[in-house]
Formats: sequence, C-alpha cells, structure tokens
Amino acid sequence: MKTKALLILALGFVLAPVMFAGTLTGQAAPAFSATKFINPPADGLTSLEQCKGDVILVKLWGVNCGPCLRSMPEVQGLWNKFEGKGLHIFMCERQNHSEAEIQKIYTSKGLTFPQVIEGNMGGFPGVGRIPYAYVIGVDGTVVFEGSTGYGAAIETEIEKIKYLGLGKNDVAPGLEKAATAFSQKDYAKAREEAMKEKESNADDEAVVADADFIINKVDALVAQLFADVETAKQSRRYHEAVATLERLAGKEFKGLEAADKAKDDLKELKKDKQVKEELKAWDAFDKTIEANEKTDSEDAKRANLEKFIKKYEGTAAAEEAAGLASNLSN
Repeated sequence: MKTKALLILALGFVLAPVMFAGTLTGQAAPAFSATKFINPPADGLTSLEQCKGDVILVKLWGVNCGPCLRSMPEVQGLWNKFEGKGLHIFMCERQNHSEAEIQKIYTSKGLTFPQVIEGNMGGFPGVGRIPYAYVIGVDGTVVFEGSTGYGAAIETEIEKIKYLGLGKNDVAPGLEKAATAFSQKDYAKAREEAMKEKESNADDEAVVADADFIINKVDALVAQLFADVETAKQSRRYHEAVATLERLAGKEFKGLEAADKAKDDLKELKKDKQVKEELKAWDAFDKTIEANEKTDSEDAKRANLEKFIKKYEGTAAAEEAAGLASNLSN
C-alpha cells in the first residue's frame, strides 16, 4: 500500500553558492541518508552505506526550473530500465518548495522514482545551478557530475555490477555461491553458504573476512527491517509495519529465524483492535488521496479530507489528513 502524504514541510535543501564544477568527481561519495520520500524505494535502501556496490543517482532540481522539468522523462526512463537492477535514485528539490507542490509535479508527470523529502543530503552542493546530477559508481566514488550526460555514466556503471546489492564485486574463491544467492535475494542460502565456507576455511583470512561480510550484510538487513517496523509502529503507520513484516516473512528470508519471527509478529499485530482501526483508516486515506488527485477543485479536495477526518478522528491517518487540509486552507 502506498499512502501519498502531502504535508507542507521545510525541506532543508538550499541552493548552494556558486562553486567550480568537478568538486566531487573522483572522490569518495559523501555519506548521506534519507528518512522520508515521495515514492519510497521499494527495496528500503535509503543511505549511501546501504546502497554501496550499486549505482546511485543524486539529482538536484526545482519545481520552477524549466530545464529540470524537461529532464524528468530521461530520469523516468532510466528508472524504468534499471529499477531493481542496481540503480538507486535520490532526487533533491533545491528551491524549497513544499511536499504538496513537489507531489503535484510527480502526479502530473506520472513520475515513479524516489524523491527525498527529509534527510541529510547536504554533501551534494551543486554548482549554483540546476538541474545538476551526481553519479556514484560501484566503487563508492563519484564518477560523474554535471547537468547532462549522467545517463551514459549510469549505463556504464550498471554493467560493472556482479553481485547486486552486496556491496562487493569480488569475493574470495569459494564464496561465489553465497554472493550470488545474496544478489538473488535468497538471504538464507547466502548466509548458509557463507557459514559453510567460513567453517571449511577457518585458516584462510580472505575467505573468513568475505564470509563474515556476507553474513553481516544479511544480519544488518534483517535488523534494519525490524527497526523500520518499530519506527512505523511508534508513529502508528501500521500499514508500513505490516508491509515490512510481510516482506520479512516472505520468500526473500525464508529459512531464517527472522522469517518465523516476522510471521508471529504479523499475526499478533493484526489481532490488535487499535491496529485494525488504524489500518482501515490508512486504506480509506489512500482512496481519499486518489479521489483528490482526480480533481483540480481545492474546495472538493478540502471537502473530501474533512469528511475523512470526521469519520476517522483520532487515527494517525486523520492527523495526516488534517495537515493536508490545513495546507489547502493557506
């Protein structure tokens, strides 16, 4: 389920002073992380650390920037081609427009790639003009920056990916099966194969190091997803908690203790009466947002939101709807 929140937020992105081009090319990419999106990444990878080994596009743009808007189809084309195949996109609006204004662009143009709404993306200053893009290659360095030409750089880097999502393109002999299983999102097999090689080659430092890398990568992913569940529950975004638990209980993690725990947690969560009410509200909220996207009338949108708020008063979804209604009133 995708709940499209349109709250006005201070985005925290400012247009950097004029700088010389090439300031980051060839250097290790600045650490970054994002905490809220329009079109959140389906893989849940939201930081440099999590995306290392794949290809990353960070693009600076603005709602009132003509060249930026004209470049959106190119970004969408890259996303259509490489989503789930090693490309991660972090769009950053640099004219300090509200989430609602950004969402309007995304909706009108049918854009499906991720847009950062909240996070720490300040390490990418640009050069005083937009659009401006950075491409981070599989080795974690900035391989390209500029206004145009990033598509070719992405294509080149994508071809270098050997083990999708692992963060390493080379592993010690004997660990190829584990690395391949990880890239295929068979995390139980990846961990099992890595453990097997580690035990069989305890005296080989390279094997032990790479086996530990794969094991830790699986464990870190599991820990992050369970942490995401807790964060969602704390903010009563139970639809997000359910979706994450369903992923943990699914095919990717089958065979791990984490999958069994996720199934139990999901069962208990859905038993809770309050959770049921919140889930019902989020479902209805999605429908309200969909209805509002079909009309240009501000009065109609406000009326839809007010009707929803009245019916689901006290829920987290109603609180989010109230923020939208307030935005329409300003």
